[in-house]
Amino acid sequence: MICASISKHFICFGQLVKEEESSFSIEVVGKKSLPFIFEPSKINDPQLHKELEKVFLEVRADLPVPDRNLVVSIPSNWADLVTNKIDIGLSDKDVKEVLEWNTTKRLGNVAENKFIQHYPLLQDLDSVFNNYLTVSYFKELGKILVKAAQPAGFSINTLDINIFSAANAIEKLSSVGKYNKWGVWLVGEERQILLLVDSGEFFQYLEFEFTDDLKFSVISNSSPDSLGEEVILELNAMKTLSNDRVDSLDYLFFYCHDVDSDFFNMLLTYEVENMGTVDPFSVYKPLNLYKDDGEGIGAMCQFLDIMGLMLRIMPGS
Repeated sequence: MICASISKHFICFGQLVKEEESSFSIEVVGKKSLPFIFEPSKINDPQLHKELEKVFLEVRADLPVPDRNLVVSIPSNWADLVTNKIDIGLSDKDVKEVLEWNTTKRLGNVAENKFIQHYPLLQDLDSVFNNYLTVSYFKELGKILVKAAQPAGFSINTLDINIFSAANAIEKLSSVGKYNKWGVWLVGEERQILLLVDSGEFFQYLEFEFTDDLKFSVISNSSPDSLGEEVILELNAMKTLSNDRVDSLDYLFFYCHDVDSDFFNMLLTYEVENMGTVDPFSVYKPLNLYKDDGEGIGAMCQFLDIMGLMLRIMPGS
């Protein structure tokens, strides 16, 4: 199985090979710079599939074992995420109709051009609602990725989202089980991504930017809950070293796709009691690992997405 994580400027990839009935080895983990910026506006570029085709061919050339099965994760800003609250007691048919109506009302005419999925979330015992996470992305993106992968002999069977894959890796490689509320922060030089988890369940997703006047701007928010902005307020204060703990969460994990980011490397020097990053290879060691960015945890954490994809496949992990 080949796992590939596409970010704004890079593609990271790894190959998982089954050795015995329930035994796997990570043959290679690599990284390549993209010759273009992979952002949502790129969907209108008629050459995108050709540019991606070249990238997939380069990945194939670096694989030690022939393989065709490919799982891919993409940046979350290519998707639309929102939490829907549905009254308890409705039939499955009525729930489906309400979710579809909510989605159509929210997305408008573009809804018919999107692939849309609804995921039930854990229900609070004292709530009168059932919560659902609705995820959508343009169908055209899926078509482009499938078309681009074919010349390399790859067949895409799963499409995931980077920060969800990273959260999966963190959950399985760290001791998050002792935390009720924790988060994953994908650090960027400009746009920041924050995913919050409560009692093992997705809780909130936010995109935001820090502004020059030591404030912040929320670009996208999946839920009206106040927790997300409370966390961002604390992160904003952290830029001036005015706090040494994230009080709104039990723990906050952070990572970055661009390990040369000045902001990310500054965060690595901070001594915040309940904030840190994770080495994705602390348990499972690749046979051939990309080390051109160094071997420290700050360099290795860029592969959290890849490990998260692999851990979905490895039994018992």
